[in-house]
Amino acid sequence: MSIQLLIKNGICVNSTGAFAADIAIQEGKIAVIGRKLDISAEKTIDARCRYVFPGLIDAHVHLPWPSAKSNSVDDYASGTAAAVCGGVTTTIEYVVPDANGKILPALDRQYNDAVKSAYSDYAFHLIINRVTDDTFQDMAEAVTRGVVSYKIYTAYEGYRLGDDDILKVLHAARELNALVCFHAEDGLIINDAVKRLVEKNCTDVSYYPQAHPKDADVEITYRIIQFAKYVGTRIHIVHVNTYEAARMIGAARREGLAVSGETCPQYLVFTDEVFRSHKPEASYFVCAPLMRGEADRQGLWQALCCDDLQMIASDHCPYSSSQKLEGEGDFRKIPGGLAGVETSLPLVYTYGVTQDRFPIERLVALMSTNPARIFNLYPRKGIIAVGSDADLVIYDPEATSRIEAARLHSKTDHTVYQGIEVAGKLAMTILGGEVVMQDGEIRISKPSGKLIQRAPYPALPG
Repeated sequence: MSIQLLIKNGICVNSTGAFAADIAIQEGKIAVIGRKLDISAEKTIDARCRYVFPGLIDAHVHLPWPSAKSNSVDDYASGTAAAVCGGVTTTIEYVVPDANGKILPALDRQYNDAVKSAYSDYAFHLIINRVTDDTFQDMAEAVTRGVVSYKIYTAYEGYRLGDDDILKVLHAARELNALVCFHAEDGLIINDAVKRLVEKNCTDVSYYPQAHPKDADVEITYRIIQFAKYVGTRIHIVHVNTYEAARMIGAARREGLAVSGETCPQYLVFTDEVFRSHKPEASYFVCAPLMRGEADRQGLWQALCCDDLQMIASDHCPYSSSQKLEGEGDFRKIPGGLAGVETSLPLVYTYGVTQDRFPIERLVALMSTNPARIFNLYPRKGIIAVGSDADLVIYDPEATSRIEAARLHSKTDHTVYQGIEVAGKLAMTILGGEVVMQDGEIRISKPSGKLIQRAPYPALPG
C-alpha cells in the first residue's frame, strides 16, 4: 500500500467521541485508522498532544457579496485562503442572481471563479430573489448540477420575496427534494422602523438596533416554520440571533419538522452594546441581523448545547475600514457584513470548550459533522472515517494566541475580534491529504479546491 500521508499520535475527535489513533491517507481519502500503525508513508506528521478534527465546513460565506454601492472585498482566492487558515476545508457560497433574476448564469460565473482560485473545496447555494416563468425550471436544472439548496430573503429591496412567492419556492423545493435556507428578518417591520428613525433624524449607528427590532426576527421565524410545516419542505434558518427563534427551531424539530438552524460567532461573542460605543469603529459591527442583548447571547449558547441550534457558520462578508466608515453618521450607508471564516474555530474553542459550555465533540458536531449532514455532504465530509475525504485540522490546545487583523488572510484591513486572546492554535489544515496551511501560512503553490456536487435529499413523507 502506497501511503500519501501518515498522521501519528493524534487525539482524533468526531462528534461521537474522541480517541487516540494514527490516520493513514491514500489518494486523498482516509485509508486506515488505528493505533501505532507500522506503515511507511511519503510524509509523516506527529500530532502528539494535539487534536485532529475533521475539516470544518463553513456553509455561509459571500465571496464576494456584490452590491451596486460597495462590493465586499474578498474573492474566492482571498476568502478561501482565509478559510483554510481557519481550519475550514469546505465553503458553501451563496450565489446572487444576475440583474434579471436568473440563477444559472450567476452559478456559471461563480463556478468559473472558484475553479481557478479556491483553496478550499466548495459548493453553492442559489439565492432566489425573483420568481419568474423560468425559476422552477432553473431550480430543477441546478439540482442536476449538484446544487440542492436555495436561499430566500424576507427583507431588503431587491431580495425580499412576498409570501405567495415563498410558498411557490417551497413547493418547488419539496418536489425537487431540495432545501430552502431563510434570512429571517421581517422587511416590513424593518422598513417601518427605519422610516420612523429617519423622520426623527436618528441615523447614527447607535440607533441601528432600533432600526432592526427584535420583533422582526422573532415574528418572521414563526411564520417561516409554519410555511414549512404546511408545505412539508426542508428548511434551514441562517444566522439566528435571538433565543426565541432558536427555541422555536428546537420545538419544531421535536415536533418532527425537517428544520435546522445556525448561529454565528458574532452573536455569541458580542451584544448590541457594540453599537453604543460612540467610536467610529462601531460601524465595523454593522451586519444583518445584528447582535442582540446579553440574554440572547447566553440563550444562543444554551441553544447550541441542547440542539435547538445545530451548527455554527461565519456569514463571512468583509468590507474595508474605509467602506465601513464612509457611512458614519447614517447607518443606512454602512455596508452590512464582517469577516469571520478564519476566526470562528479559535473563538468557538475558547468561548465554548474552554469555558465548559460544551465538550470538544460538540464543537466538531457544530462546525463539521452537522453542516455536512444538513447540506448533504456526509459522510464524504464531516467525519474521521475510512473512506471519507482526508480533510483534517490539527489543533494545539496548549498554545495561546491573539487575533490580529494583520495576521489574517482576508483582504479587509480590520477585524471586529481585534486583540481577543484565544485558547489553542491552529497548527495545520489538510485538504485531500495535502497540507495546505501550516503555522498560519499557505503551503501550496496554487489553489487546489474542488467542486463538491451534492445529491438530492431523501424524499420527505406526506
